[in-house]
Amino acid sequence: MKNQFIKKFIPVIALFVLINVLALIFKTFLVQQGYEIHFLLGANAVLFLLSFFGFFIQTKGVHATNLNAFIRGVYSSILMKMFVIMGAILIYILVTGGEVNKPSILTSMAFYLLYTSIEVIQLMKIARRNPNV
Repeated sequence: MKNQFIKKFIPVIALFVLINVLALIFKTFLVQQGYEIHFLLGANAVLFLLSFFGFFIQTKGVHATNLNAFIRGVYSSILMKMFVIMGAILIYILVTGGEVNKPSILTSMAFYLLYTSIEVIQLMKIARRNPNV
């Protein structure tokens, strides 16, 4: 299971590295366009960690013999992501004094969609092999 987890998580790792590399390569362009690079890199790191823990929880649920364990894993992952992201946005708003960078927040939302899409695709591949789910 551990080897399969790492193998299926490689696309998420690749996305994390790609976003970081692109943000650093186009740093001056993004700053000129009004983006906050530190916010984008921080959001990318938080989303990567959330994807890692969510993927781990859901992978355990996929391999469980009980369907309820799978459903609990999905709900746990969703709730974890929701509360951590809401907390991170709240902290960001408090730290900046209400001066939020809208382009960076919207771009981070796009990162979230990318991470979630890759995570779901990989979990579907694992679930297809498991007759219990």
